[in-house]
Amino acid sequence: MNKYVDSIVGIIKGALSVSVNLDGKISSRVWILGAGKASVQMAADLYEELPTPPHDGIIISPTEDYLDNIQIFKGTHPYPDEDTVAASFELKSVAESIPEGDTVFFCLSGGASSLLIIPPFGIDTDELAFTYKLLLESGASIHEMNVVRKHLCDLKGGKLGELLSHTNLITLVSSDVPGNDISTIGSGPTVGDSSTFKDAERILKEYILWNRVPLSIQTHIQLGIEGVIPENPKPDSALFKNHKVQVINSAENLAKLVSDYFVVKGFDTWVLPEAYSDDVRSVAKMISSKAISVLSKGDPAKKPAALIFYGESTVEVKGNGTGGRNQELALACAISLEGQHKVTMISIGTDGVDGPTDAAGAIIDSHTTLKARKKKISPEEFLQKNDSYYFHQKMDTLIKTGPTGNNLMDLQVLIVE
Repeated sequence: MNKYVDSIVGIIKGALSVSVNLDGKISSRVWILGAGKASVQMAADLYEELPTPPHDGIIISPTEDYLDNIQIFKGTHPYPDEDTVAASFELKSVAESIPEGDTVFFCLSGGASSLLIIPPFGIDTDELAFTYKLLLESGASIHEMNVVRKHLCDLKGGKLGELLSHTNLITLVSSDVPGNDISTIGSGPTVGDSSTFKDAERILKEYILWNRVPLSIQTHIQLGIEGVIPENPKPDSALFKNHKVQVINSAENLAKLVSDYFVVKGFDTWVLPEAYSDDVRSVAKMISSKAISVLSKGDPAKKPAALIFYGESTVEVKGNGTGGRNQELALACAISLEGQHKVTMISIGTDGVDGPTDAAGAIIDSHTTLKARKKKISPEEFLQKNDSYYFHQKMDTLIKTGPTGNNLMDLQVLIVE
């Protein structure tokens, strides 16, 4: 399986190259705005499609880059900082300066929830960052986390779209969300938001976070519930009448590309019908059961088989270890598949970053945990402490790619021979 890692990473990096449907000739002046891990490459692809260069633009990305006529500011992920906020104010200023009737392309991808952020009055950036950390460690889904985030920012939840309502706005989306819900991807800065402040309060209370978030967060949400602070603009608002949305890339497309690659290599392939969205232990159980089913009865594919999974899992962090959801998923699968005949799995974040680590994910096989036990390393102990990074580091099973410039949820490829 190690020999396939580089090929899979290459497919991930190449999957971003897309053709944009410009819907006829663009006669007005063009601006390019954007935020997210894939936004720079999206803008570069768009640049090639435009009949003339854009007039101006600004993009916020987690990496430094350069494009003609477009300013690129570096922000932080997964937690915002003051530089990110400053960059977001710059983007807002540009958006407000665009003349009526001009065309604006907004390149949106995963990561924008952290990279595009202006804290509401009374909330400090470090208070937002702390709240983001609580959400990420709570086990909440991406949809639930982004409902809260949309109500703690002056740009997300359709508010940037409100600022651009006088323009011909086209949002180009690279999806990292199960179901490709455009109001959830990047916390939906340019699209209407059907959720409410009450929903945000409910989610924080459901995950036992309400009394842990800063008082300023509680106060802001409570003022929203009372109507002192207006709700985000809704999907049926006239503000969005000149707005078009194109989902130009998704994890489904990536999974098909990976499947096609393994078909050429002689594998019987099977692709998960739709993205998973569940806690990491449940996803590990699902993946492991598919592998065992292939071994025992040749279902859903016959050996040699390549099974492709994709989605966004959640992790409730109870230990004090280091890791990411892909590393934890790989460790959980390694335990479940211990001793099974010739089973190997790669689990990787398609952005090249898995949690607060320098790894993209991990690669395991049915002998990984057996080898660990021979070294007096307990896989279960590392899993219990949410310390998957150091388990994989000890076993030399980490995958390190650096940022890929893409972001299409997580990907798992399981080989049964």
